Amino acid sequence: MKNSGMQWAAVCCGLAMTGGVSAQTVANADATVICEYSHTLADDPIVYPGKPGIAMIHDFLGNTTANALSTPETLRAEHGTTCENAADTTAYWAPALKLPDGRIVPPTYQKTYYTNVAVPSGRRVRVEPLPAGLRMLAGDHHGALPNPRISFLCNGHSYTNTIPTDCVPDPEKGTQFNIGVNFPTCWDGRNLAPIKGVIENVVYPDNQGVCPATHPIHIPEVNLNLAYMIGQVTDLTEARLSMDPTLDAFGRVVEHNWGTLYTAHADFFNGWRDESLRYMADYCLNAGRLCNKQVPYAYSEPLGDATVRGGDTAEKNYGNDLSLYAQRASGTTPESMIYMKFRIPQGAVNVPPRFTPDYQLRIYGGNTTDKTAAIIRLYRVSTDWTEDTITASNAPPCQGTMTDMYLDNVIQYRTFNVSRAMNEAIAEGKDTIAFCLRGSGDRLYTFASRDADNPPLQLMMTLNPVKH
Repeated sequence: MKNSGMQWAAVCCGLAMTGGVSAQTVANADATVICEYSHTLADDPIVYPGKPGIAMIHDFLGNTTANALSTPETLRAEHGTTCENAADTTAYWAPALKLPDGRIVPPTYQKTYYTNVAVPSGRRVRVEPLPAGLRMLAGDHHGALPNPRISFLCNGHSYTNTIPTDCVPDPEKGTQFNIGVNFPTCWDGRNLAPIKGVIENVVYPDNQGVCPATHPIHIPEVNLNLAYMIGQVTDLTEARLSMDPTLDAFGRVVEHNWGTLYTAHADFFNGWRDESLRYMADYCLNAGRLCNKQVPYAYSEPLGDATVRGGDTAEKNYGNDLSLYAQRASGTTPESMIYMKFRIPQGAVNVPPRFTPDYQLRIYGGNTTDKTAAIIRLYRVSTDWTEDTITASNAPPCQGTMTDMYLDNVIQYRTFNVSRAMNEAIAEGKDTIAFCLRGSGDRLYTFASRDADNPPLQLMMTLNPVKH
């Protein structure tokens, strides 16, 4: 164990040695979610809250119950979602699209990127989690010219701010047409919703990515991309988007109106779980880590963790160390094992029926002896121990429900699937669970403890990927 401190420096401080997260790593710090089309209503819970039927025609994605009467509470209470992640019951919506031939086509799906880019600059910034119930607007529903916040894409071309006129339909699938919408990233810290003509609760930063003093809080950028399948259409000059209808003196709709694609805009009504948003900010965006769709429904950090080591140190406690070590006994070197205890992530009873919770244990580290890849094993063990008192002499036996992982010397978060052990613990009525990790051969495996920058994590994932 003499060299473990030097080896640990590579695990603990790999990012900090260069003065922070490297530009290359941070550039990939994104989380994503895909949501399918849900329903169409002439409602707008942000601009016309509580007034059904008087807004422009909107296509809704995500929350399946979103309508003019939606509130932050109803979005959270109604767990129906067309999103691939059950943690996201956000309502996303955009005006209905009418093609040049008169067909009205809803989006097939949308893919949203959550990043910490301070758009319009390319600078990455530290962000706060999106606040619960936040409502945002992006785009101009009276627009007549290209908008830098709105982009278009169709087969054969890249994203552009101008209306496509020469799409290249796929021989079998036809043309896929995308509308991209970049939402503001500076929040005023007080208002969860805008008030038309009175309050802008979110605004864009300047060209250097700096938020104004009136809206000082950086929040993740929501980059919404709507995908439409429009058949053999090649020129979208005459395509139209729904606009506010004409009302009579009694507030009744007398005519639906349509504008050009330059009136493109979208609305966002946050329905993500708070835990998921905190994870997205802390462990994805601010950590410079590419999470893609791996945002958990719930998660927990260790209640305690420690290395136990036999031999002359069998009575010694290592509960306050920044590092955790696993190494099999070899020659005069005694075995070292890792013990971790977690509160079981809650919320499985609220997950919609089409989602099956998947439990993962993630630990940060790798083989710190050589470049060999080998199997290490994780066992569910008794929770009858504490971080400050556990030693090799009093630790519970390292045996029980077991799962394997194959890992090498790359220092990163590693994932064990612990669904079987977790479901056993839940069936037994437990609210905590503990694990023991054993190494392979005489190699030293080094991981970050809960006192380090990248602690072990117990995740409950609720993903049901959609086919897009």
